[in-house]
Amino acid sequence: MQSDLVEVSRCRDAESVSETTDILVSNNIPYKMGSTASNFDITTIGTGSNPEVIISVRRADYAAARAAMEIEYLKIGLPENHYLLTSTDDELADILGKPEEWSSFDVAHARKIVGERGIDESLIHQKKSQRIEQLKRGKRASNALVFFGWFFSLLGGIIGVGIAWSICFMRERAPEGDFFTYDDVSRERAKPMFQVACVMTVIATFVHIYVIFGA
Repeated sequence: MQSDLVEVSRCRDAESVSETTDILVSNNIPYKMGSTASNFDITTIGTGSNPEVIISVRRADYAAARAAMEIEYLKIGLPENHYLLTSTDDELADILGKPEEWSSFDVAHARKIVGERGIDESLIHQKKSQRIEQLKRGKRASNALVFFGWFFSLLGGIIGVGIAWSICFMRERAPEGDFFTYDDVSRERAKPMFQVACVMTVIATFVHIYVIFGA
């Protein structure tokens, strides 16, 4: 199950966790909980993000899980000053085109408003297609990430290997499948970095051993 899990919700408090898991349990959808506090993503060093509880389900159950959550959240009305009420058609279509990036509450009510306004479904399909194309392309590795990648790779050690590996091989797990996080150009440029990082780490390890145990 672990290799086929996709994130269905992120929660910042115990109440949200309980609400989400209760919905999944009542719909017989198995889930797994994790936390950003226990995950080390080397590309987010220094961001200072607060830990969140990550609730994941099997990819095959993702659509059913989100649908069940939307049904429950539709029972809760929107506050009078909620931003969805003043969102443009394009903004609402963007939410429905990228529902994985939004809470089930927001998606459920955005879907309701879209139906009430009679917004053209083709706009939503266009947004979904754009999202898939972006996932397939991946993102460009930042200059800062590349710089520190080479810096630590030349020094040797786990940090250089970790940065180089993340650019070359890290993937985004989405309901539609797994996609490389970084684009082809970034990954090709990072391959020499990864090789250098591995070689320098081996050299640094032998030097360290020699210094400690050498004559």
